[in-house]
Amino acid sequence: MSDKIYLSTGELAKMLGVTKQTVIYYDKIGLISPAKREKEYRYYTLEQADELDSILTFRDLGVPINVLKDYLKERNAQSCIEMLRKQKEKLELEIQKMDRIRKKIDGRARLLEKVITVSDFKAVKFSEEERQLYMVEECKEADEKTFMESFIKLCNHSKRLQIDFENPVCNIIKKEDILKGSFRNTAYFGINISENFNGIDIVKFEKPAGIYASTYHQGSYETMYIAYERLLSSIETEGYIVCGNAYETDLLSTLTNLDKNEYMKLISIQVMKV
Repeated sequence: MSDKIYLSTGELAKMLGVTKQTVIYYDKIGLISPAKREKEYRYYTLEQADELDSILTFRDLGVPINVLKDYLKERNAQSCIEMLRKQKEKLELEIQKMDRIRKKIDGRARLLEKVITVSDFKAVKFSEEERQLYMVEECKEADEKTFMESFIKLCNHSKRLQIDFENPVCNIIKKEDILKGSFRNTAYFGINISENFNGIDIVKFEKPAGIYASTYHQGSYETMYIAYERLLSSIETEGYIVCGNAYETDLLSTLTNLDKNEYMKLISIQVMKV
C-alpha cells in the first residue's frame, strides 16, 4: 500500500458511527464503492469518509437511495438544491398528513374522555344547539347488507377526505319515523363537517339550530327504543313537541368495546314548546 491513508470497512464504520453491514450494503448497491480492494478487503480514502458522511446526512433527511444514486453521478450545487427542495416538499406533505392524524387522534380521545365521565346515562336534557353540517350518505335499508353498504360507503368517503375517526358517525332519523315509532329507520348516515368544508361528490345535510332533547342509550342497538321512549315521555311531560329529526351519535361501539351491551349513543331530537 502507498503512503496515502486508507480506512478499512470497520474503521470507516466506526468513524461514522454506523455498522460494517451498512458500508458493505452501500457498496453492493453502488452508492459508494471502496477506492481499492485487496482480496476480500475493502479500503476507503479519507475523502470517501467525508462523502459517506454526506450520504448518511441525506439519508437522515429521508432522501431515497435511488434519488441519491442519480444525484451522486452528476453532483453539483444546483442539482443538490433541487434535490433538497423536492425532499422538503415531500416532508411538508408528510407533516400535513401527520397533523391530520394527530387531530383525529385528539378528537376521538377527547370524545371518549367526555363519555367516561357521564354519571347519569338516563337523564334527559333540553338545550339550545347551534347549526351543524353533516356529510351524508343516504341509507337504503332494503336489508342488512345494503344498510351496511351505505355505512361503509360513508366511512370510505370520509377516509379519502381525511376526516374519518375525528368525528363519529351519526344516524339521522326523520321526524315522521320518530312519530311512528320507527326508531331504527335510518334515513342518512352522516359525519360532522365544518361550515366551509368542500370535497368531491359530497352531499351536505343541515342540522338546524334550535332546542334539542337529548339522552344516552347504553346497550345493544336492538334496545334503542327504550331510550326513545324515555325521550318522548320527557318531551311531552316538559311541554314540548317533536319538530325535527333525531340524531344518533356513536360514542362507544365495536371500535372500543367487545360487549355490545356496553355500546353507547347520544340521541338528540329537535323539539319546540307547544
